[in-house]
Amino acid sequence: MVKIVTYNVNGLRPRVAQHGSLRRLLDALDADIICFQETKLSRQDLSGDVIMAEGYEAFISCNRSSKGRGAYSGVATFCRVTSAFSSQEVALPVAAEEGFTGLQETAKNSETIGDFVLLTPLEEEGLGEVTREELLKVDNEGRCVITDHGHFVLFNIYGPAVEEDDRERVRFKLLFYKRLQRRWEHLLALGKRVFVVGDLNIAPASIDRCDAPPGFEKQMFREWLRSMLREHGGPFFDAFRSKHPERVGAYTCFNQKVGAEVYSYGSRIDHILVSGACFHHCSSVEDHSIFSCHVEECEIVDHFRRGNSENMSMWKGGRSSKLEGSDHIPVYIVLNEIPQLPVHNTPSTAARYLPEIRGRQQSIVSFLRKGIVCEHKDATDLNIPMHRLDESYCGDVLESKVIYKEEPLTVIAKYSEGSDLHSVIKRKNLDQLLNEGSSGSSHNSTATLLAKQSRKASFSCSKDVSNKKSKHNLSSQPTIKSFFQQPKSKPGDGNSNSLVTPPDTLHDKCNDATLEWQRIQRRMKMTLPLCKGHREPCIPRSVKKGSNTGRLFYVCARAQGPSSNPEANCGHFQWATVKSKEKRR
Repeated sequence: MVKIVTYNVNGLRPRVAQHGSLRRLLDALDADIICFQETKLSRQDLSGDVIMAEGYEAFISCNRSSKGRGAYSGVATFCRVTSAFSSQEVALPVAAEEGFTGLQETAKNSETIGDFVLLTPLEEEGLGEVTREELLKVDNEGRCVITDHGHFVLFNIYGPAVEEDDRERVRFKLLFYKRLQRRWEHLLALGKRVFVVGDLNIAPASIDRCDAPPGFEKQMFREWLRSMLREHGGPFFDAFRSKHPERVGAYTCFNQKVGAEVYSYGSRIDHILVSGACFHHCSSVEDHSIFSCHVEECEIVDHFRRGNSENMSMWKGGRSSKLEGSDHIPVYIVLNEIPQLPVHNTPSTAARYLPEIRGRQQSIVSFLRKGIVCEHKDATDLNIPMHRLDESYCGDVLESKVIYKEEPLTVIAKYSEGSDLHSVIKRKNLDQLLNEGSSGSSHNSTATLLAKQSRKASFSCSKDVSNKKSKHNLSSQPTIKSFFQQPKSKPGDGNSNSLVTPPDTLHDKCNDATLEWQRIQRRMKMTLPLCKGHREPCIPRSVKKGSNTGRLFYVCARAQGPSSNPEANCGHFQWATVKSKEKRR
């Protein structure tokens, strides 16, 4: 059995923090192949805590665009394996490729999957001549990773989301999918099985969108996606819809700005498409396909929806605490009777071999960062002034001295501010690590050994922690109470005889401030218009772009939901009488 999951994480670092670690996030999804979209990682931001997890091999693509938007998009495929070398597991790919045009540096340095060759410039229907530069832009946004698992080729896709009036991005999205289609057709013509998973940013039919408006299915990209499906003459099965043709309310994405999760007001834009022959020896292709014979189930992982936790408050016009989690829900597929592969190793395009990751993996202390011990007695050994050690030794030293009671490993690394010390590592233990790391008998044995050692280490940087808390408190927003408190006088500052407000007076002033704030809130509610559906105070919003930028308006405060649900947002909209800019004058 092989289980594949696709999940738009809406930022991989927040999801890792939410679950406590990357390993816990991956284990929670419990799949052999896990495909993430919208990781929002750049190559400069890559680090082991979001890419490397014991028991998994990663294949990634990051945004390389220079538009100044920062880290956005990005995809990552994690494969659960028992061994990264000499493996027969289907989850471990035999080859991997970043992007799909074949123009990326990683693709040029190795053979593309299916020996795909792209000649430029080229003509594309509906787009005219397409240049090499345009195709490079398609791959440079980090929207595709391809992994060849021997029995099938898997595309992990994050499709562009565009507005219809943005002609440049509409052309980009059309080129993106037209070229992808060419790549799929090339592989299928070679007899390959092709799986396409990810957030395509397309809901193919009205059933896949809550309250779909008239003409919904006539949109260009929806028509294109349906043309790829078997029921419309295409090569692919939409795995979820083929398994559940009549299921309504099956959505995978919810607009977090309007609290759409509360009433399941969403769309199904995260898909798993499969195409190709089954593993049986038969002449009838119609009755025997990879979908018909080997897809056991395909479901939406609804318990990953934001706000399912009892500790999370409901959405109240955006005023409640922010719901934790992605605005998407994972989708999974289970395949049965998939044969093992011939013995193979992790492809050279895996994340473990990236310079950004490999360089950091070489640093042994990075594995032991949670086990660092800061002791005053070691300050003289490193020629570090005692006051620097007391202030923030752990923060200023790139890699500190690590000491264990049983002394399995001792590492002293150079001080970050120009010290002449060089890294010193016990030769015996280093040889042991290198010998075990070079053998293929176990997966990530070096990391395993270091993990065992780190569990024995103790961490003590109390002064550093307290300093960080102090800095945080100084930079945090002051409370109302702080405005009624006089600063404490210090001995010798010349103000030791100054008057200090008695505690009772401070308490009274604080109560007065609280009452005044409550009065202001009541007055604000009185001035807010009432929505037409529930006769409840609206919430103010402002226009973010266009000719009305900055203008205030009021909307119903309830979460968005189906128009048939009287408890959901009633759709009330009302312009404020004066523009916000005019109010400030």
